[in-house]
Amino acid sequence: MSRWISAAVIGTLVVGIVAVALAAAKVPQIDGGGIKKELAKRKGKVVVLNLWATWCPPCREEFPALVKLHNAYRNRGVDVIVVSVDDIDAEAQVVQFLRSQGAKMPAFIKKPGNSEAFINAIDKDWPGAVPYTVVYDRTGKPFARLLGDHTFQQFEATVKKALAQRR
Repeated sequence: MSRWISAAVIGTLVVGIVAVALAAAKVPQIDGGGIKKELAKRKGKVVVLNLWATWCPPCREEFPALVKLHNAYRNRGVDVIVVSVDDIDAEAQVVQFLRSQGAKMPAFIKKPGNSEAFINAIDKDWPGAVPYTVVYDRTGKPFARLLGDHTFQQFEATVKKALAQRR
């Protein structure tokens, strides 16, 4: 009988520890300069940079396509990076959403600060609306800009064109 009690107590402790660990999870903050550094260290790869928010229904709808794209192309010269533009106060919701989606790609949350400078660092032509995706070619230059939600097939077609492009 004492074995069962011990196992139950241990099980409860483990569940509690896991819950605390999950609650403490963080998403790294990033600003425009940080995004430029992330892109620079990925030269030679096609990079799909997606800007999204938990409060944005089209962002939430297209997110599974980004996860699928990451899973299908991560070993084929493509990196998918997702950046939440949620307020930093919503970090727990961002973490929860990323977990619910099984997102394993690099994920960040916009650092508080000058939104206009952030937008201009990403793309001077970006109106600031989400979801917004920029696909960069292997040289680090923008290859395609995708405003609004997209399907896996649309992302994949763009990525395939970027991969086929001569260096």
